[in-house]
Formats: sequence, structure tokens, C-alpha cells
Amino acid sequence: MSGQEGIDRLLQAEQEATEIVSKARKEKQARIKQARDEAEQEIAKFRQTLEQEFNTAQFQDLGGGDKSAKLAQQTEMQLQEIRRLAQANAQNVSKQILQWIWTVDTTPTK
Repeated sequence: MSGQEGIDRLLQAEQEATEIVSKARKEKQARIKQARDEAEQEIAKFRQTLEQEFNTAQFQDLGGGDKSAKLAQQTEMQLQEIRRLAQANAQNVSKQILQWIWTVDTTPTK
């Protein structure tokens, strides 16, 4: 029986070793999963931070775009005012030019 007992002990030790290895693998997989989850959370936080910075920069750029639009609007208003004044004074300018043409000094210069 001592031979059979030795074999039984070896089989039992092998089974215990298999259980220990299996438990270690499960624990390793759990640690890997936890590390992956933590890394994904950190990536999500980092991505959110970058997106906030991007949105802030984009908003500031759009604010500059508002300034450009405001400047363009002011320029257009000034151009309209110049055109209006030119239209209003066009007759006076034409009359003055015609007057200069018609009143040419014909006396000889010395």
C-alpha cells in the first residue's frame, strides 16, 4: 500500500498545484483587467482634458472671428457712408469741373 499511498499523494499534490496555478492565472487576469480599466479611465480623463482645451481654444478663435466679422461690418458701413457722400456730392463735383473747363483763362502767360 505504500506505493499506492505515494501515488495518491502525488496525484493530490498535482491537483493542488493545478489549483494553485489556476488561481494564480485568474488573479493575474483580474489584475490585468483592473490595470486595463484604470488605464482606460486615465485615457478618458486625459481625452476630456484635451477636448476641453481644444474647445476653449476654438471658442477663443471664434471670438477672434467675431472681431473680424465686426470689423468687416464696420468697414462695410464706412464704405456705404462714403458711397452715399459721393452720390450726394456727385452733382456738385460735376458742376465744379464743368465750371473749371468753361472758365479757362485765355490770357497769355509771360
